Amino acid sequence: MPSATSPADTMFQRLLCCICGQSTADADDYVLLGISAPGIPTEQWLGAHAEHLNSTLARGFSVEVHKM
Repeated sequence: MPSATSPADTMFQRLLCCICGQSTADADDYVLLGISAPGIPTEQWLGAHAEHLNSTLARGFSVEVHKM
């Protein structure tokens, strides 16, 4: 669990892939997911390899990574 206090802090550290549990340190397809719910002030952040995330999403949904 990251010790970051803001989304900006979380974006600068790599989290383990929430699908495979492995490091994302050198991954070119790293994605950071933020989850929130109405009425709850906290957020949950998950890191993932896009390839692994795509393998678990419902048909018709996908994540694409574009380098800026």
